[in-house]
Amino acid sequence: MDSVFVAMDLIRIPLHYEEPSEVLCSRCFCALERHQLDIELPSRIVGSCESCKAWYLIDVEEGLMVLLPDEQDLRGA
Repeated sequence: MDSVFVAMDLIRIPLHYEEPSEVLCSRCFCALERHQLDIELPSRIVGSCESCKAWYLIDVEEGLMVLLPDEQDLRGA
């Protein structure tokens, strides 16, 4: 198994669990589509940008997100 190290910056977002609001992509500033993948973890959401195809892991309770690595990052390019 190979290892790849990728720096991931924490991005603060104005999002509250009780009042979900629009979350914007940090690359192109388009609204993210939000996906709830696990009903047992309602505060953990994956966001995807239809415009630039970026993916984010969003922590709704903390109001934080990180841009997930893309194919170039995984290949070490």
